[in-house]
Amino acid sequence: MHMFDKKLSFAAVGLATTASIYFGWRYLQRREEEERREVEEPLQEPPPVKEPSKSAVDFTVLASAVRFSNPQITTVLRYLLEQSAFLEKQRLMDRSGCFTNICVLFSESSNTVIRVLCYKIFVSISTNPALVYRYLEPILSEVDSDLSNGESEYLPLILSLYINLSSMEDAKAFSYHFRTIPQILSRFTHEATEQSEIVLSALKILINMTVAEILFDTSLVFMSSIHLLHSCESPAILLRVLTLIRNIMDCEGLWEDVFEEEIVKGVGVVLTRCPDEQCLELANHVYQGLSVRKD
Repeated sequence: MHMFDKKLSFAAVGLATTASIYFGWRYLQRREEEERREVEEPLQEPPPVKEPSKSAVDFTVLASAVRFSNPQITTVLRYLLEQSAFLEKQRLMDRSGCFTNICVLFSESSNTVIRVLCYKIFVSISTNPALVYRYLEPILSEVDSDLSNGESEYLPLILSLYINLSSMEDAKAFSYHFRTIPQILSRFTHEATEQSEIVLSALKILINMTVAEILFDTSLVFMSSIHLLHSCESPAILLRVLTLIRNIMDCEGLWEDVFEEEIVKGVGVVLTRCPDEQCLELANHVYQGLSVRKD
């Protein structure tokens, strides 16, 4: 019985050894086949990535798309608005006829969305004197019409446009179009907190007008300024009011003595109430200037 167990044990060992040799040989055989296949069939390279097209935008094509009948007109205008921020693109848009067609579209369309986009483009190019005279000056009568009609959707944009025009070296050439700014300031003075953007813009235009020595109706401006000095708490608005009063004091033909006492009181309110250091410094300067005038 003992001899039988020993024979069985030797047989098991032999079988295991044979199996181990066989599977080891099969493994080596598969590895050789895989290595041979890798040599015969190299890995395929991925297809080359195409570079994005570098071709320039054809603004002539875009110019032809600037028409009211184009269902994608607002998309075209938004793209042109983005491009109009760059001087080189302004030149291309000028040569291609884009600006000419935008002005025609502006004149012909009453669509608010389209006119707002046109106004934004006008604001964008209003720092370029050549484009101002070529395209904006001929349409300013229509802009004035929107301004006098109280079109609230366009008012902030029109004021932004007039800020740039009143900052030009020859701002006097456009003085006729600024004549309604005192009335606009007066209209929104009692809503200065809610309509701060409009009030700040109107004050900025008036300040630019004093720098350019453009005369305007100071009565409305003084009354608005007195109200703002007494009631407004915005340092930004007060700073512009004080700047405007200082400039008017230095401009011949603009100062009106009849308002002087109330202005002195208003400046005094700012000196006692406003916490802004810059406002206080300017208010003190204006107060001293007014005191000299009284003496």
